[in-house]
Amino acid sequence: MASSISAPDATTLIENLSFNSEELRMAKAAVHDSAEFRTQIEGALRDHEGRSGNGAGEAGSDAVRHALLLYLVSKPFDAARVVRDEDGSPQAVLLRGLAALEMCDPTTAAAAFSSLVGTDMEGESFLTNLATAAALAGDSAMAQKAAAKLPDGADALYAEGIALESDGEYGEARGKYEDALNADPSHARALFRLAHRHDTEGKDEKAMEYYGRCITLDPAHVNALQNLALLYEDHDRYQEAESCYRRVLSADPNHVRARIGLKDVLASQSMYYDEDHERREDRRAQVLRTPISEFELSVRSRNCLAKMDIQSLGDLVHKTETELLAYKNFGETSLQEIKDILAQKGLNLGMPAEDDAPLRSSPAVMTGGDAQIDALFGAPSMPGSFGTPGAMPGVPAIPGMPGSIGADPTDVSIEKLDLSIRARRCMDNLEIRTVGDLIRHSEAELLASKNFGQTSLNEVRRKLEQFGLTLKRK
Repeated sequence: MASSISAPDATTLIENLSFNSEELRMAKAAVHDSAEFRTQIEGALRDHEGRSGNGAGEAGSDAVRHALLLYLVSKPFDAARVVRDEDGSPQAVLLRGLAALEMCDPTTAAAAFSSLVGTDMEGESFLTNLATAAALAGDSAMAQKAAAKLPDGADALYAEGIALESDGEYGEARGKYEDALNADPSHARALFRLAHRHDTEGKDEKAMEYYGRCITLDPAHVNALQNLALLYEDHDRYQEAESCYRRVLSADPNHVRARIGLKDVLASQSMYYDEDHERREDRRAQVLRTPISEFELSVRSRNCLAKMDIQSLGDLVHKTETELLAYKNFGETSLQEIKDILAQKGLNLGMPAEDDAPLRSSPAVMTGGDAQIDALFGAPSMPGSFGTPGAMPGVPAIPGMPGSIGADPTDVSIEKLDLSIRARRCMDNLEIRTVGDLIRHSEAELLASKNFGQTSLNEVRRKLEQFGLTLKRK
């Protein structure tokens, strides 16, 4: 069990800024354990931001102090932003590494930690973090070196295990995690990695057992709560999944993935899924996307539609007869030609735009589920919607997405697509890491994945359409 820090020590931590990794670990635990300590840290953060604003232009000790306070109240994105360019002190580098590790960016974390090797920052907590970041970044050699420096005990066994896992030695890694738990049954990281191994191998019951043990610890392991919620969803245990997400949000109301997960779970408990209706809607959407160029039209009709920027049946059905006839050179003959083509597809002119709302929906539009979660936990304290790519502080706009200019869209991480929980689960199962990986799979391959249905497939299609891409043809 992590020890607490008393109020006087909190003042020393904030003012002197001479903390090391172990002291920071204890302070983080104290924020969770002590309401008084958390209140003190939150008050210090408000005072600091009242004086300096959002951190823009801060440097030196001001930047480190601001990042420290943000990190302690579980705002790693903001903490990383504040010390992003601050290289003046080991404490700034340490905070940058710890924030990156919490943001699932082990490469940045490992680079920061490795630059502190051999300094006064080294200690058991630091070496365990270094081994974790290095292993998750694929640098098993660095992870092994960190593990070798740790004294005998649960931390050393855990570090050896994650280094082995990085090398693909999964059986040996499991053995090390089990040894670590024999030495310390409450070792959170060993419990989590052992649960994750069973989870990855499809041993759901074992995974749920170890995740369940992990979340009984104080403080609860947030990623264990998240992963356990996903497993509960896969087994249609929605109330238990809901409980996990609520536990995350009670501690961190801004937790993006927990908010999305809770919204999905609340919807699943009240949703009736009509598979036949979903298929009909999908076929209709495909028809509306059909290019006008695929139909045999007269030259006059084709030219008129091109000048009106009507490129698909979806564009065409929203026009009225009056609008078409008002266009120069478009007469009754062309109108009848158009109506005949639409009739073959079960469509007609003048259809309201809301009929194709699913094709035009935006992830930033607030749903009833979003509003319910905001009522319970408050609106996210970040600009824009939590479902909007690029809205999270410190996260740039997605290359290749509408509104941004840059790299090949196939390099975009799947994490940036803001997929639903079930769709993300399929991506993990198939080891799909980027948009490029995704488009190398066919619809049939995705549908064969556990709990991936037509609704998830439609969601993936819509995301790919934003890039002008499609799944692989059969």
